[in-house]
Amino acid sequence: MKFKQKRDSFRMLAAASLTAIALSSTSALAQAQSTAPVADNETVGLEEIIVQARKVNENLQDVPVAVTAFTGESLEAQGAVRVQDIANFTPGLYIRSGSNSPAGITVALRGQFQNDTLATLDPSVGTYVDGVYWARAYGLNTTLLDISSVQVLKGPQGTLFGRNTTGGAMLINSNDPRLGEFSGKLSASYGRFNEFEPTAVVNIPIGDKIAVRFAGKRFSRDGYTTNSVPPGTASAVTPVTTAVARRPVGGNLDGLKVDNRDRWQARGKLLIQPTDNLSLIFSGEYFKMDEAAPSRNLVYTTRTFNGANSTYNTASTSGTYVGILNGNPPASATAPGLAILATEAARLADGGRITANNEIPYVYAKTQTYNFTGALDTSFGQIKLITSYRKVAANAGFDLDGSAYALHFTESQQVLKQQSAELQFTGKAFGDAVDFAAGAFAFHESGFDQSISITVPILNPVTSHFWGKIDNDSIGMYGQATWHLNDKLSFTGGLRYSVDDKGLETRSNNFNRTSGVTTCAVVAGVPAFTAGEIIDPVQCAFKRRDSFSGWSYTASVDYKISDDILVYAKTAKGFRSGGQNLRAPNTASFIPFAPEIAYSYEVGFKSEFLDNRVRLNVAAYTSDVNDIQRSTLVSVPPVPPATVPGTATLLGNAGKVRIRGLEAELTAVLFEGFTVQASGALVDPKYIRYADLTGDRSFERFSGVFKKQYSLAADYTTALGSDARIKLHADYSWRSKVPLDIYNYTPNPENDAIIAATTGPSLGLVGARAAVEFLDRFEIGVFVRNLTNEREFAQNQLVAPVGYISATYNEPRTYGVTASFEF
Repeated sequence: MKFKQKRDSFRMLAAASLTAIALSSTSALAQAQSTAPVADNETVGLEEIIVQARKVNENLQDVPVAVTAFTGESLEAQGAVRVQDIANFTPGLYIRSGSNSPAGITVALRGQFQNDTLATLDPSVGTYVDGVYWARAYGLNTTLLDISSVQVLKGPQGTLFGRNTTGGAMLINSNDPRLGEFSGKLSASYGRFNEFEPTAVVNIPIGDKIAVRFAGKRFSRDGYTTNSVPPGTASAVTPVTTAVARRPVGGNLDGLKVDNRDRWQARGKLLIQPTDNLSLIFSGEYFKMDEAAPSRNLVYTTRTFNGANSTYNTASTSGTYVGILNGNPPASATAPGLAILATEAARLADGGRITANNEIPYVYAKTQTYNFTGALDTSFGQIKLITSYRKVAANAGFDLDGSAYALHFTESQQVLKQQSAELQFTGKAFGDAVDFAAGAFAFHESGFDQSISITVPILNPVTSHFWGKIDNDSIGMYGQATWHLNDKLSFTGGLRYSVDDKGLETRSNNFNRTSGVTTCAVVAGVPAFTAGEIIDPVQCAFKRRDSFSGWSYTASVDYKISDDILVYAKTAKGFRSGGQNLRAPNTASFIPFAPEIAYSYEVGFKSEFLDNRVRLNVAAYTSDVNDIQRSTLVSVPPVPPATVPGTATLLGNAGKVRIRGLEAELTAVLFEGFTVQASGALVDPKYIRYADLTGDRSFERFSGVFKKQYSLAADYTTALGSDARIKLHADYSWRSKVPLDIYNYTPNPENDAIIAATTGPSLGLVGARAAVEFLDRFEIGVFVRNLTNEREFAQNQLVAPVGYISATYNEPRTYGVTASFEF
């Protein structure tokens, strides 16, 4: 208790100190200007930030779009290692691992979230890497390698990034080769838990017209969580056995370390510039991860049965079969069973230091991405062609209940391929009075997504198997123009039309491990199949094809009050494609869900003042989202001879949502070498209408959406003699408590306890880095992430049909040393 009080005191002191620095920026700058004159050739102001929010390079302050942007250098200073780390310093953004596969991520932005990573569910926040749309979340759980910039575009993008961006878009750009320059960088860091991260980057010119750039990284770390399985618990029940379950030889699970990191990443780029106005870039990227993660912990067991409609039943089946774990007959099992699992949950409530998995978790992913970008400068502007091929192979398996007892095991596998091409035209017309961007986009995707679920194997001999093969095509056409009415007032308008044609073939079945008999999970013969086709009922093969189309738009007006202050008003319509239910447990649910449509209204201003030493950007918005897409974990009736229900995930539309929010970002140079940053966001989501066949659901929560967030950072650089300098960085990021599951049903007497067990407490993380750079090429430093060792829920999941809640925790404090050499 004393340690926690000291830790909280330190955390509050750190936050208060950085807040005081940020809030005193303006007055300190005014004083600095009056007492410390600056030489004519000395640069003290903020650097210009270049973004591509409108498909061309522009100054962030000139774009009437809310954007948070980072350079590769700033991400390194903040200790950002993975894509998820970007969210710590982006107002309104939250990124976490996928619930069914930690090889993927789910992204929430401005109240819009994706709570599943199925191959038939498109994201609400689109991700573009080097201009290429990465359709699936699998493989996005990657490290940051040789990054040029990261830009987060807020709200529906409407036109230029209009498909599957009802929440926004994330643009990640890597460094291109540089002509006529031989350069590179070698770096390595070593830290707690044997964290080792060597990185190599080299740029090689080949004559005057060609250059290549290679980058590679290895990221490894020992596990920080100890698997604690008391003798007799795991062996007292029938173990789950699958072809890929990673049980050590001899079955001894106690004492093993999990939650390690083991990742490889490499990228190569070739630049050919045969003429001054033509550039050709070829690139290939490889990523692989193979880890014993994530561990899950049982945190709560419920006496009530919580079905898809959030109702409850005091005569719960769940209490019966968890009681079996203690060897009690069903008639008297409820109380003893719950007592055993409640004791297990209490034992595991150790801040994520221990776990109890009767199957060792694993996650594997391998991606290969090949791009071509050709750009031709013309008299009117630029023509650009971007083509890409990407393949993702991922599989994961883990003990979902996170207890020493065999309650629930799940496993998934995905192999997906995508090909895309985009032709862009950007330029100026009518004597530079109009800036325009137009283009066409084509996309094809194929592959399969499958999963298995084993629920309470001691009572249930049936393994549920969901398998879906996808065959998707998409095309889009867009055009957008900005008309500069004069040197202060501009109007922007754009339209996009998108068409998605999606095919799904399912072969889902139930396998009886005792009898060896396989039965179909989806049974034909109901009207739901009038739009589909029965391929082979014996092989459980069904398929259907559906088309979705829609218009999206952008319209804005901006006015420059002065050269340094821009005000704007914007409206946009976003389109998120519909899809099909890959895990449909019956024909009644083998139906498509509709596209999600978002209408956004935003006002904001962007400003720089005090001789470009202070930058303040603010945006306020409201969004109305119709047919918002949601996934729900539902109970599936038991397959005889089993008496225990299974589970399945269904996708559907949730009526209408209204989201309001406010975002602000401040950057200031207090004096030469000392920069402070502050950002914050407020989000207020609300269901206006949400009902399905089970009844009203408008009382449910928004998973992964926190209402308050802010971050603070300070950087100081100063000379140390003639050939060296010191670089110091400190940051603090805070978010309010966050729902980690949608559940909320007040008639349930356990509602408050379930809410508490599925809510991530408010969380504040402190990071710091100190380095010495000398001779303009060598650097040695130290770093720390999560300085106060905050261990809170990062992802909780209520598996209502089984009656338990399990959780993962955020990573513990990590510290280490780093060294680099540039040439």
